[in-house]
Amino acid sequence: METFRRFEKKYLLSTSQYEELLERIEPFVNADKFFAADISSIYYDTDKYELIRRSIEKPEYKEKLRVRTYRDAGEQDEVFVEFKKKLDGIVYKRRTKAICKEVLDDIDHCSFKDQQVGQEIRYALRYYGKLSPRIYIGCTRTSYVAKDDADLRITFDQDLRYRIKDLSLNRSEKDRSITSDTVMELKVKEAMPLWLVRTLDECRVYPRGFSKVGTAFMQVLKGE
Repeated sequence: METFRRFEKKYLLSTSQYEELLERIEPFVNADKFFAADISSIYYDTDKYELIRRSIEKPEYKEKLRVRTYRDAGEQDEVFVEFKKKLDGIVYKRRTKAICKEVLDDIDHCSFKDQQVGQEIRYALRYYGKLSPRIYIGCTRTSYVAKDDADLRITFDQDLRYRIKDLSLNRSEKDRSITSDTVMELKVKEAMPLWLVRTLDECRVYPRGFSKVGTAFMQVLKGE
C-alpha cells in the first residue's frame, strides 16, 4: 500500500517559459529516480460523468478513481489503481496494484494487491453506483527532486493526449491533443523553498488550476 499526503500546485507553461524555468532550476534539482516516463491513465466515472463534472466545478472536495501505468501495459502486467482525494488544496492518494486485464474488465471483482485500499475502492464503487472506464489520458513526464528537500518534486508533462474509445493503457493513433503547453506540477509536503518562490516570480509563472481530464472532457463536449 502507498499513501500520499501533500500540496500540489499546477502551472501551465509556454515553450519559452518551460525552457527558461528548466534552466533556472537546474542548480537546485536532481533528476528523479523515475526521471522519464510515458504515462497512461484511464479514469473511471458514472455514465453521466459525475466525477469529472464535479471536478470542473472546482469544489473544495473532490475525488477521482483511475488506473495508471508508466509504460505501455499488456493484459497481464501489474498496473496502479489509485483513489485520489483533494480537500482544501491538500491531496490524499491511496494506491495499490492489480492485473491490467482484471481491473479493466471488472474493477469491482478484481484482485487488489492491498486489500485495505481495495476495500476503500469498492466502497467508492458502491457509493457512486457503477463506475466504468470512461476516458484515457496520456502524457510524457520528466521528474525532478530538490537537492535540499527530498519531499519536493517538480514534474513537467508534455504531449498531453486523450481518447474516449478503444480504451487501453497504451498510446494510440486515435489519441487527440489536450494542449501544446507544458503542465508543471509542484508536489510538496510543506512550504516551497525560497529559491523556488523567487524563480517562479522572476519567470512570471503563476499557479493555474488545470485538469487534464477536465479539459479533455470539455473538448469532447465541444466535439473536438
